[in-house]
Amino acid sequence: MSPLTGQPPTAAARRRAAIAATLIAGLLCSTALAQQQPTAPATGAPAAPQAAPPQASPKKEQPPVLLEADQVDTDNDLGITTATGNVQLSQGGHVVLADTISYSERSNVITASGHVVMIQPDGEVMFGDYAELTEDQKQAFVDQSRMLLQDNSRLAGYQAERIDGRYTRVTRGTYSPCKLCEDDPTRPPTWQIRAKQVTHDNTSHDIYFRDATIEVAGVPITYLPAFSMPDPTVDRRSGFLTPTIGYNTNLGMFARVKYYYDISPDKDLLFDLLPSANDGLLLGTKYRQRFTNGYLELQGAATYTQNPQASSTGTISPTELRGWVQGIGRFDIDDSWRWGFDLNRVTDNNFLLRYNYSAEQLLTSRLYTEHFAGRDYFNAGIYGFQDLRPSNTLEEPVALPLITYSALGEPGDTLGGRWSFDAQYLDLWREQGVRSRRASQVSGWQGDYTNSLGMVTTVNALLRTDAYAIGNLKDAANGGPRDDFTRVRIFPQGQIMTRLPFVREDGTVSEMIEPIVAFTAAPNYHNSRDLPNEDSEDIEFDSTNLFRLSRYPGVDLLDGGQRVTYGVRAGVYGNGGGSSTLFFGQSYRLQHNTDFAVNSGLYSRQSDYVGRLELTPSPWMDISYGFRLDPTSGAQRMHDFTGSFGPSIFRVSGSYLYINKLELQNGTTADTTANLQEVSGGVTSSFLKYYTVGLSTRYNLAEGGGPVSTSLTTTYQDDCYTFSLIMERDYAQRVGLASGNRIYFRMIFNKLGTFVSPAFTGTSH
Repeated sequence: MSPLTGQPPTAAARRRAAIAATLIAGLLCSTALAQQQPTAPATGAPAAPQAAPPQASPKKEQPPVLLEADQVDTDNDLGITTATGNVQLSQGGHVVLADTISYSERSNVITASGHVVMIQPDGEVMFGDYAELTEDQKQAFVDQSRMLLQDNSRLAGYQAERIDGRYTRVTRGTYSPCKLCEDDPTRPPTWQIRAKQVTHDNTSHDIYFRDATIEVAGVPITYLPAFSMPDPTVDRRSGFLTPTIGYNTNLGMFARVKYYYDISPDKDLLFDLLPSANDGLLLGTKYRQRFTNGYLELQGAATYTQNPQASSTGTISPTELRGWVQGIGRFDIDDSWRWGFDLNRVTDNNFLLRYNYSAEQLLTSRLYTEHFAGRDYFNAGIYGFQDLRPSNTLEEPVALPLITYSALGEPGDTLGGRWSFDAQYLDLWREQGVRSRRASQVSGWQGDYTNSLGMVTTVNALLRTDAYAIGNLKDAANGGPRDDFTRVRIFPQGQIMTRLPFVREDGTVSEMIEPIVAFTAAPNYHNSRDLPNEDSEDIEFDSTNLFRLSRYPGVDLLDGGQRVTYGVRAGVYGNGGGSSTLFFGQSYRLQHNTDFAVNSGLYSRQSDYVGRLELTPSPWMDISYGFRLDPTSGAQRMHDFTGSFGPSIFRVSGSYLYINKLELQNGTTADTTANLQEVSGGVTSSFLKYYTVGLSTRYNLAEGGGPVSTSLTTTYQDDCYTFSLIMERDYAQRVGLASGNRIYFRMIFNKLGTFVSPAFTGTSH
């Protein structure tokens, strides 16, 4: 049986095997020498050792050689054995394929010609027209070489040498990870590196370039005298990342340099240096580490510079230390317990935006522990908040602590349903302002029942208990301090909801209509103005919370009284995945309750009509439209539209939000005259295979509003290169941050890195 083909040997094959055995014996007892002695590799690469002369090389036991060919001939006078026709030579994981392979006993050199393919144990493949190599293939010379690396990157050159089985040096080489054009393989790839000499070190896993030029579409764009990069086997490596050099109105001329330090397989460190003309030097760092039971990530930045800010006398710019720190930690204690922290604090509102770290406007910090056990969950933590929005003037509280516990019973275990229990303790502390402590528990039960007609009935019952301790509260009449007090409230609530879906199959389409009716009962509770409202300030009444037991987003305000809620849901569903659905509903309260804001949609007994239309008939159309209408006049109270239309060659997207007389303070009957009205839109077009253009804009339509932002992006992207030209205009006005125009481009080279151009900016008026 042949070790390579797995087929029984023929007579001819047996004769070839006998001749091959003679060749193998000669190879095993000889000392090999490549045709050319190697010299030192390119500048910047470690020196490759010189090959030892034949008489100095000690004999080494070589792995067995396997040879297969259509014909093997031996010239005893010259000491040359030649194999021709589909020749395959393998030894110790090395494989050579060629049309012809010959071995000279006198020079101890193997030569291969015609469609030469040399396969290494690590998966690297070298192609050539002609090759000379030693018996162990550690020394080799290849003419018109072409290499295929492990990630399918290509390295080609005039000639290549393998030295000591470690270095592969290519003369007049070209490297590229890009695929060649199928229609015209002679065309230059999307990007490539041309170099006078390229050396690949497969021990240190580096590729060194000397006298290199980076080309895009065959056009030279950058010259580098010498540089190196990790080969495809390297996941990460210490070194400088691609720097960013630019100019903007805030920083002036600046450069951003990052150095990545690979400490060990479980930890690394990133240094971030940002010198700028206006702010001097900013220093940043990021540290990451993995543990057997969790992970840790810490980062931050600091600079000593001016901090423009508004004051009673105008804008002031004191010089002070400005900085930011962020941390994330998650650690398992055992299979059911873990602890962690989130740290996110900054010295001022503009730091993250000014130095391009983040656009977050609300930062949360916490230290917590949590427990998971089946359907039970426990969490205890300390929480702090930082609001960076310039319009915010309220002091953010600190939760010292927030403790929650939730438990859920087995489905169908209790009276055909399941029980639930939730408990919470919250202590909110402020340096100035109201301090509140609240202990709450909610015991609930839910059951789902379906009768023979297909009617689905859901029954909910809950009992809520809240105990408050309030301190540092001001008297509403005279503004003076009030005595601390405690308050306990008990609130039961129940709901019965019935749904009766009607479904019809019509060919490849399913049609459904489902009327829904619910009755909700609770004491006609009126929320006390003495109790603080920390979590229900902003209510958004729409189709998503129409049937909920409480339409408030939090628990400080209770949704009491009795009401009937009714609605209908209809839908058309295609077997191919397309669908169109419509929901429309309303609620009617049996008692009048003025706890809800006038323009919330829930102030009157008869609530506003709410609905939502969703249309997704095909991949080229996706529409979602939510609305709220006055029940008596039909006046528009809220519109929320988002949609996208068209194929990828020309796709239009947009959104529109309108809220009539936006109510900012819930729990009062005060009205406002400020409407919220905003529109945004965009167009994207993939007009060619690799090209995309996108235009987007956002506009505030309310009184005193105006444009918010506009951007235009043009992108080319293929398998190994991305180029984006970005033009932006920001109209937002912030103290210490200039708004205006910004134009820059970004290039991403696969396997090489990202380059961001200097940004051309100008202040808008």
